[in-house]
Amino acid sequence: MRAIALLIALSMTMFVAGCGDDDDGPTGPGASAEFEVIQPTVDSYTDSDIAPTISAQALFDNLNDGDASNNPTIVSVRSAAHYGIGHIEGAINIPWREVGDAAQLAKLSKNDDIVIYCYTGHTGGVATTALQALGYQATNMKFGMSAWSKDPAVRVATPFTEANDANNFPTETTVNAADSYELANPDYTAQDGEEAILMAAVENYLVDGAPVITAKAVFDNINDGDASNDPIVVSVRAEAHYALGHVPGAINIPWRSIAKVENLEKLPTDRQIVIYCYTGHTGAVATTALNLLGYDAINMKFGMGSWTQDATVRVAAPFSEAAVVGFPTVQ
Repeated sequence: MRAIALLIALSMTMFVAGCGDDDDGPTGPGASAEFEVIQPTVDSYTDSDIAPTISAQALFDNLNDGDASNNPTIVSVRSAAHYGIGHIEGAINIPWREVGDAAQLAKLSKNDDIVIYCYTGHTGGVATTALQALGYQATNMKFGMSAWSKDPAVRVATPFTEANDANNFPTETTVNAADSYELANPDYTAQDGEEAILMAAVENYLVDGAPVITAKAVFDNINDGDASNDPIVVSVRAEAHYALGHVPGAINIPWRSIAKVENLEKLPTDRQIVIYCYTGHTGAVATTALNLLGYDAINMKFGMGSWTQDATVRVAAPFSEAAVVGFPTVQ
């Protein structure tokens, strides 16, 4: 059903784009034809009831329920070397920067459910969102390999810890008004057709886009005394959770509505946009969506869990070692 809905959305976009011009398209004055293809496609994923993550426990239970007919395709988006150290049995390997490569995509079917996993959940969110934009039914395993294995050698990357990653930076409850900007104008005019435009958007971001920035780097930037290099900070948490406390100066655009035209008009195209959520996962979705649309966005690693130690402001609990069962891997 999701694949059918995506095809309908793309067909409607092609029809409308073919009836107008770049100066006055259906998404607003100045929107490029490429924007008019990418925006409704991305929005069809973010503004849906598709769950952005699946827990390691839920995936393990699925794979071991005795019914192989409902098993998803599992994709490790870690590097080939790290896949070789250990991976979920049956998983294939497509490094996250290569999920837009045609040869790698040939390993996947748009008819199958796909579970993506990475290291701590961040690049898995990037890969999942990119695949969704390309018409695949992908879900990100929450907290990545850190939630599946207890073995540090297999994990490779160190997961969130209170000692190493939790800061105690200030928050505010002021509701900050957003400014108004022109929409992004991605240019993939060399591409012929909607599928080619979407592939180009994915490849353009994945080739060298930085997936995360630390909370400390964000704090240092906005407190360095030079406002000219400050990013726009966006909380993609729920409005009620934004009200509990947010990064000073941040505006609020809940992640499910990040690709709405009226919200994109709140974002600049000439400044970096720092996105943050709860633990980094939905932040990765929003960040990827914006980059596909031509914005310069980056996800704050570990979300609000890394900015404050206040459990009330965090809302969602960050990664906890105590919650990891420790499931088997193969080489």
